[in-house]
Amino acid sequence: MEPSTPRRKKKKRKQKLPNEIIALPNIDKAFHEKWTKSRNMLNIPHPWRGVLLGPPNCGKGTVVKNLLLRADPPFEEVFCIHCDPAYTKEWDDIGAVMMDKIPEPDEWEGRVKTLVILDDLEFKGMSKNQRRCLDRLYGFVSTHKNISVALCSQDTFNVPPIVRRCSNLWVLWRCPDLDAMSVCARKTGMQSKDFNAIFRELMMNGHDSLWLDMTSKSPYPKRKNGYSLIKKAE
Repeated sequence: MEPSTPRRKKKKRKQKLPNEIIALPNIDKAFHEKWTKSRNMLNIPHPWRGVLLGPPNCGKGTVVKNLLLRADPPFEEVFCIHCDPAYTKEWDDIGAVMMDKIPEPDEWEGRVKTLVILDDLEFKGMSKNQRRCLDRLYGFVSTHKNISVALCSQDTFNVPPIVRRCSNLWVLWRCPDLDAMSVCARKTGMQSKDFNAIFRELMMNGHDSLWLDMTSKSPYPKRKNGYSLIKKAE
């Protein structure tokens, strides 16, 4: 009996890849939301990182609560890091868990859709460890552990550099020092003259706010009071 001729293994053809960057899914970011045509203008795609900047009693807390009301699907957990958590009652109506320190990155579980509010904090006097926790909250935790962040501040120059670099939603009320506010506006790509012109022409009372929305593919990049789209002609 003649020995059988060994079969030759067929070489697998190597798949030819296109000459362009291929979008690959990141399992850490499977919870990220997107803009759709029917999405409410205040239902900002999660996770977002917002700065709400204005004088006392202008409506910063009201805007945060309106963003909570419009979130769909809703936030399942809300945390508020406050300078005096035992005293303030402002966030009781939303059932926020009050804290006086920013947790370490590994303390955030990331299991459910979460909102973290940073309210009335003094960032310049923070300890080195708290600054590191803030840095990681904005630079890693938000995008990888299912968290949106809203920072409320009265002082333009109190907003730390990491927050200015990573934020994609700005809500700004008129302050006496418009030039100082325009420093923050430039981080969104706006020129100071355009920013100042909008406040002179469109923001007529202390509760009017300018919304600069830099979330991915936002159809509403510039708005007044959340719902009124500001067009180039204006």
